[in-house]
Amino acid sequence: MSNPFTDAVSALNIQYERAPNPAEFSVFTGVGDTPRDIATLMKDIPCQAACPAKTNVPAYIEALAQGDPDKAYKINQEDNVYPGVLGRICTRPCETRCRHKWTNVQGPVHICHLKRSAADYKTKPPSPLAPWFPDSGKRVAVIGGGPAGLTTARELRRYGHAVTVYEKEKYLGGMMIMGIPKFRLPREVVEAETGAIVASGIAVRYGESVDAKQMAALIAEYDAVVVAAGAVRPSDLKLAEMPAGAEIAGLEFMRRYNFGEIGDMQGQRVVIVGGGFTAVDCARSCARAARRLVGEEGSVAIMYRRTEAQMSANHDELDDMREENIEVETLVSPVAAKVENGKLKSVVFHRNMLGEADPGHKPPITGIPDSEFEVPCDLVIVAIGQVRTMEIMADGVRAKDKDPHATTSPKVFVAGDFHTGSLDVIHAVEDAKKAADRVDAFLTGKVRRKQHVAVSLLTNNGETGRVRDHDLQQAQRIPVLDLHKRDGQAEVETGFTEPLTGVHATRCYLCHYKFEINQDKCIHCDWCIRVAPRNCIKKISRLFFDDNGSVRGKVEAAKASESTFIWIDSDECIRCGKCLRVCPTEAITMRKMSLETTTVSEFDLLRKRNVAKEPASTTVL
Repeated sequence: MSNPFTDAVSALNIQYERAPNPAEFSVFTGVGDTPRDIATLMKDIPCQAACPAKTNVPAYIEALAQGDPDKAYKINQEDNVYPGVLGRICTRPCETRCRHKWTNVQGPVHICHLKRSAADYKTKPPSPLAPWFPDSGKRVAVIGGGPAGLTTARELRRYGHAVTVYEKEKYLGGMMIMGIPKFRLPREVVEAETGAIVASGIAVRYGESVDAKQMAALIAEYDAVVVAAGAVRPSDLKLAEMPAGAEIAGLEFMRRYNFGEIGDMQGQRVVIVGGGFTAVDCARSCARAARRLVGEEGSVAIMYRRTEAQMSANHDELDDMREENIEVETLVSPVAAKVENGKLKSVVFHRNMLGEADPGHKPPITGIPDSEFEVPCDLVIVAIGQVRTMEIMADGVRAKDKDPHATTSPKVFVAGDFHTGSLDVIHAVEDAKKAADRVDAFLTGKVRRKQHVAVSLLTNNGETGRVRDHDLQQAQRIPVLDLHKRDGQAEVETGFTEPLTGVHATRCYLCHYKFEINQDKCIHCDWCIRVAPRNCIKKISRLFFDDNGSVRGKVEAAKASESTFIWIDSDECIRCGKCLRVCPTEAITMRKMSLETTTVSEFDLLRKRNVAKEPASTTVL
C-alpha cells in the first residue's frame, strides 16, 4: 500500500546517513533461535522467564479472558504437567516477576489461581498428550511415582520409549498425596492428572520398594533407569532427653493426617519447628477449623529460626493461620527438651539475630547469648527439611556433582528432589523434563527436539483485547470457606468464580504481544507518544547493546533535536495498540511471540519460512 510520506521522500532522492534500525528479534517473522531472541522473550515476558517449567503464562490467561478454559488447561498441561495441582500449591515464582508488581498498585496478576480456574472450568477430564515420536523399542525404568517420576515417565513416553514406574506405595503422586493436606489439595485432583499420564501407556508396579540389589537388576534389565525417589528422609532436631513418642517428623504427620491415622490430640500443646511448606501444612492441619484437632484447650505454634519474610507461606496464608489461632514466633531455635515423669513438658529455645545475606541466599543466623526461654509442649512436629535416601543406589553408582542428571553408570540418571535435594513440585517438573531430554539423547544418540522463539505478524489493527481500564480493576482475593466450615477435609480456597476469573484474566498485560517501531519508517511525528496511556513510548538519543545484540540500556533524549529513536518500552507497554492505530507511516507493527519446542525436522522446516526483514509496507486491516 502506497504511503504519501515515504513516497515524497523517495521522489526527492535525498541521500543521508541513517541511524541503525535496531530490531529486538533476529527475524521479522518465523523461527528465532539466537540468544538475542530468547533474551527478548524472557525480558518481555518476565513471568514465563521466572517459571521453572517456562509455562506460557500470557497465552493461557488470554485463553481464559476469551472464555476458553479447555485451551488454557492444555497450555498448562503441556508446560507444567499438573495444572489442577499447581493451580493450588505452586510456590508462584512467576507472580514475584509479574510486571504489575512495578506498574500497578493492585499487585501482580493472580497467575496461580488462574491456572486453577483453567482446571476448574475445563469441560473435559485430563487426557494424555500426543506423542512426539513413534515407538523406539527402548525400555526405561523410573523409580518413584511422585511429581518428578511421573513427569519423566510422561516425557519419555512421548519420545516413544516404553516406561515402567516402580512405586513403593499403593498410590501415585508421592508428596502431592502424602505431604500436602486435603484441604489444600483434594486427592481427586491429583488422581485425575496422574491418571492422564498413566493412560498414555505407562506401566506401573505398585508396592515396589527398590533397594540397591533390585536397582542393580533393573540396570541389567532396562536400557535406562531414572531414579526419582524424592527426598523423604526427615532431618532430625537431635535434642537430648526427648522422650519416645513426643516428636514426629512433619512428613509422617501429614501422611497420617491425609490417611485418617491421627489419634486423639485434644488438649495437646503442639509446637512445629520449621518455616517451610510442611511446617505450615502441619500447623494448619493441627489447628484446622478453630482448633478442632487439638480442641479449645490445646494450642498450636510455629517456631521458626528466621523471620516471616523467609517463610514459605505467603501473606494470605499467614493471615489464615492467625485466624485459625496458630501462633507464629520467629527468630528462635530449639536447644533442649525438658521432661517430667517421663513425658515432654517443654522445649527450650534461644533467640536469634540475622546477619547480612549474600545475594540469592537466606541471611545467616546468630544465637543471642542468655536469651533462652521455655515453651510448654506435649508434641513436637519437626519440619526442618528432608534428605535423599542415597543407599538405594546400586553398588558403585552415585550421582555426578558437576554433570546434571548423570551418574557413574551411563544407564542410570537422577531427577527431581533425588537430584536437586528437597524443593517443590514446579521445580521437580522442570528438573524431570530436562532429565527426560537427557535420557532420550542417551538412548538415541542425538538431540531430537529443539527450542526456539516463534514470531508471527498480526494484522488486526493492534487489537489485543486490552484497554487502559483493565488496569483499574480490583484484584480481589480468592474466595475461602468460612472458618466454622473448615472441617479439615473440605477445600478452604474455593476458587475464582467465572466472573472473577474474567476480572483477573483481563488484568494480564498479555506480554507475548510485541509492539515495535521500524525506525526507517518513523518520521518522529510524536503521535504515538501523545496517545500512549502511560510513559511507554520514549524519545531515545542512544541505545546500548550487549554481545548478543540485545538492548541493555538507553539514554532518553532531553529534547526533540537530540532524539535518534522513538522507542517502545516493553516494560511499560500495556498492549492497548493505540500507537499502531494512530501511526501515519505504518512504522509500528504488532507481533506475537511464543517459546516453542519442536522436533528437529519440524524446526528445520519452519526455519526455511523465515522472513528476515519487515516488508516495505504492512497492510493494516
